[in-house]
Amino acid sequence: MAWLDEAVALLLQAGRLLLKAYPGAGKSTLFPLKLLEALPGRVLLFEPRRVAARAVAARLAENLGEPLGKTVGYRVRLEAKESPETRLLVMTEGLLTRLLLEDPTLEGVSAVLLDEAHERHLEGDLALALLLRVQETLRPDLKLALLTATPDPDLERTLAGATLAVEGESHPVEILHLERVPEGPLEALAARYARKAFLEGEGDVLVFLPGKGAIERTQKLLQDLPAFPLHGGLPLAEQAALLRPGPRKIVLATDVAETSLTLPGVRAVVDTGLAKKPRFDPRTGLTRLVLAQIPEDSARQRAGRAGRLGPGKVYRLYPQGPFPPKRPEILETDLSRAVLLALAFGERLEDLPLPTPPPKGALEAAHALLHLLGAVREGRLTPLGQAMLSLPTHPRLARMALAAEGLGLLPLAADLMALLEERDPLEGERDLLAKLEALLLARKERRGAFLRVERASALWRRRLGAKPLESLPHPEAVGRLLLFAYPDRAAMRVGPGQYRLATGPLLRLEGDGPPYLVAVGAEVSGGKGRILLHAPLAPEDLEERAEVVAYRGWEEGRLRGYLEKRFGALVLERLPIDPGPPTPEALREALKGGLPLPEEARQVLLRLAFLREHGVEVPELTEEALLQDLTWLLPWAQGVRRVEDLQELPWKEILLSRLGEARKALEALAPETLTLPSGRRKRLQYREGAPPLLSLLIQEAFGLKETPRVLGGKVPVVVELLSPARRPVQVTQDLRSFWEKRYPEVRRELMRRYPKHPWPERP
Repeated sequence: MAWLDEAVALLLQAGRLLLKAYPGAGKSTLFPLKLLEALPGRVLLFEPRRVAARAVAARLAENLGEPLGKTVGYRVRLEAKESPETRLLVMTEGLLTRLLLEDPTLEGVSAVLLDEAHERHLEGDLALALLLRVQETLRPDLKLALLTATPDPDLERTLAGATLAVEGESHPVEILHLERVPEGPLEALAARYARKAFLEGEGDVLVFLPGKGAIERTQKLLQDLPAFPLHGGLPLAEQAALLRPGPRKIVLATDVAETSLTLPGVRAVVDTGLAKKPRFDPRTGLTRLVLAQIPEDSARQRAGRAGRLGPGKVYRLYPQGPFPPKRPEILETDLSRAVLLALAFGERLEDLPLPTPPPKGALEAAHALLHLLGAVREGRLTPLGQAMLSLPTHPRLARMALAAEGLGLLPLAADLMALLEERDPLEGERDLLAKLEALLLARKERRGAFLRVERASALWRRRLGAKPLESLPHPEAVGRLLLFAYPDRAAMRVGPGQYRLATGPLLRLEGDGPPYLVAVGAEVSGGKGRILLHAPLAPEDLEERAEVVAYRGWEEGRLRGYLEKRFGALVLERLPIDPGPPTPEALREALKGGLPLPEEARQVLLRLAFLREHGVEVPELTEEALLQDLTWLLPWAQGVRRVEDLQELPWKEILLSRLGEARKALEALAPETLTLPSGRRKRLQYREGAPPLLSLLIQEAFGLKETPRVLGGKVPVVVELLSPARRPVQVTQDLRSFWEKRYPEVRRELMRRYPKHPWPERP
């Protein structure tokens, strides 16, 4: 294969290579060995999945004719097979960051290869960004290659290196879609078309199913045919057997067979169009696998498996139509561990050369959680955060495991971590203690429902140096341990089936529950929600972490003071104290509906607004501005103890006192009252966006020849003349014109209606 020599030469020359090759070309099983011949040090090959890492390592060792663990080895989460002779090490993506933490220079490593980079897992993107930093700052001699089956412009732009595309020969593939998906189990539909493809066609049949459970159920329906599973839980020897040519068979696989593994002899593909994808689950605060439709790239990859050896056929068990968009995992998942890892390298995640920038909201949520867990302080990694990185799991569970060591609860921690990380066999059960009890019973009776959980627990026990948990611990010990992982999920019962969460929202719990609990699983929306999974909590555990605060606030319209023992929004204990004078915060709470200004005080604000409208410089005294900072009100509110007391304050005097020297300008240019010819003073009514209004009985205006003016004579007021019955007769800004033109007619009408009142001809 000439492309192998070309790829090695390009990588050695440019230092960075994007290798695009069709599935089965040998980019994972031939290129690393060719590179090993050209370089003196070790070569690290990173795969996105454990099953692929084991299988690729086995195939590489087989190609060398050596046992696995000699020249070629593998290392996956909580498991490894390698030796001092190992020069080509196949690992999962997440282990690269741990390796870089231990040795940022990657001493002795000549090249790092990231396989299936187009899948855009968060760990793969983060690994690429960190490797680029290492290459730029510490190891310019380090060779870096991305191995991919499909193009990705973001990867190509980020890598900025040489590119080699290896085109393969493909045979025509007939693609058949279902017009509609029939009702019934997915497994029955998959088994039906797998049987059809096997009995009517040639070669092997590859069936893509979304998980191990679906594979096992489909296999039972195909017991009369040679059907074999392929998934991450399969022993390595069984995986390797499926990758070798042999008699015709049906392979029931997860998406690991989409690109990571190449199966020989496949001539037909049955595609359910589904896969398990990691998604951040806000209910548990963890990232878990969920069932999702595949994007078009994945569907094309799956179909391509049928056309490698000859004309093939693909049965897509879904109607033809638009595919969901392909979204990098960084846009969908929790970023707290990625943020923690970046900080460990002295970097901010958003500053790293990632192919896709992280979303701002997810970044803020990650920082808030890490601060809550004690992993980060003032944007820096704490010793606790550093210790949390040593465990390959979510920061919440890492924090719990570290706490378990000090509490002597490591066996319990291993089981809880397995229950929370793996698919739950008792998904409808709300009580975590019941799940734990079921796991212990299954362990004793060796039943299969909890087999996957038990396997994960055994790996954690090995890692933590813990023995199996033999009996159910005290219920509150479970809550005590979970509180380290979920301090924001502590909750207190505030009514029948109602709980207040430490972060504030109210949650509903079906059935009876303990006074205090940890809501490990919860759905929260709009300040309300429901508890999906919980464990009881002792109040003493909250009190140990609680802070004592003095609270002053309003209850039933009265200012009250308390000394409170609080855990977040949970008030664990309260003692009454003298509230003292109101604080600005207490005043803001009482005045959240606005300042209780009487009309004469509101007129002060309108007079000031009138002056500002006409270019006079006076203080920006508006109700909105006054409410922003209420410290100015403190001297006047010393004796306030009721909300009603605020209404009785001398608001006009208070506002005028804030004007200082501007008070003189206010009185001179926007007077509160005007003097009439009779000597009486009449109040002006200031209005928003209009001249002031002077409302008068028509007799009160006798002798007033001209329209009164304000603003130093610049603005005539609006005069509203009223009948003796106080009904409007005339509204004008030109009194002289009214007296001369309109008054004679008005006089005749008013004399007729009000004969007892004087109506002079020349008032």
